[in-house]
Amino acid sequence: MGRLSICVAVFAISMAVAVSSARAEKIVLRLADGMPTGHIIDRLVVEPFIKEVEKATDGAVEIQHFPAEQLGKSRDMLMLTRSGVADIGFIVPSYMSDRMPLTAVTELPGIFQTTCQGNAALRELTKTGSILDEQEFKSNGIRPLIIFLLPAYQLILSSSHRLNDLKDIEGLKIRTPGGAMDLTVLGMGAVPIRVAPPEIYESMSRGTLDGALLAYQSAVSYHLLPLIKSGTTGQDFGTVTVTFSIGIKRWEALPPQVQKTLADIGRTISEQACGPFDKAESESIEKMRAAGVRLLSPHDSDRAALDAAFDKVRVDWARKLDNRGKPGSVILSAFMAAAAVAPSEPSGEQR
Repeated sequence: MGRLSICVAVFAISMAVAVSSARAEKIVLRLADGMPTGHIIDRLVVEPFIKEVEKATDGAVEIQHFPAEQLGKSRDMLMLTRSGVADIGFIVPSYMSDRMPLTAVTELPGIFQTTCQGNAALRELTKTGSILDEQEFKSNGIRPLIIFLLPAYQLILSSSHRLNDLKDIEGLKIRTPGGAMDLTVLGMGAVPIRVAPPEIYESMSRGTLDGALLAYQSAVSYHLLPLIKSGTTGQDFGTVTVTFSIGIKRWEALPPQVQKTLADIGRTISEQACGPFDKAESESIEKMRAAGVRLLSPHDSDRAALDAAFDKVRVDWARKLDNRGKPGSVILSAFMAAAAVAPSEPSGEQR
């Protein structure tokens, strides 16, 4: 009995050590994106997310950040996240419109008045079990943790062409992220060129691009200010969906409490992102004005023409997807309906 008691005691101590060791084992997640260090998305989204997760888990979950395409190109981020090269990836659906064509509904012009309206409508269509969640995220092996829209894209020109009205861009080479914005540029008589953000500066410098559809805060982050001669304000040329998504296999391997923590923090950041991004956009526009960039709001005659062109872009986009067996018209109607009743201000307190 004495020997048995000793064995039992040794076993109990061993189990206690093993349990303690398991509890102390840190979960490390690799988060990868394509933005340069200090990009506004990093400052307003990535850095707060990392800090909040580590704080909420008392350091039990560490998120290692790999910016500037250190783990791979932005256009390959879906594949890198699915395969586990990155645990959480910066996935922009417009960069992979062949795999995520329906989420490009947010790129269509003239649907919502404020970024917060667009954000709320997007969250409604991507929440767990919703149509975009089922058809585009789960089917691609990812789960969105953070999902939001950038402020409405504007037209910026770096060429010597003076922007007096929108007819001045006819025939110019305009950068788009791809997807539905190609149709928008074509509808204005210009030539869409798909270029990833890190490559815009060089393309503009060389004259490969005459301009771009881009948020002004992104233009500042990519140091485009010295190249920009003119641009628009107050016009909705559409925008892009930005997600930080985790591979489903990695997600399912995490403890339930860690899953809940990641989901809760990601949801809060997603809900409140529009406020800080709208503020940053206003500040970036002021930097443009201070630098002498000529900023124009479309004339009433331009607006009428744009409304007609934008309506055609939306219809054509939906019809093309319908013809491919995708529910384009369903998604367009659902997004426009959700945007119409969405709040125009961020929910909750600002981060």
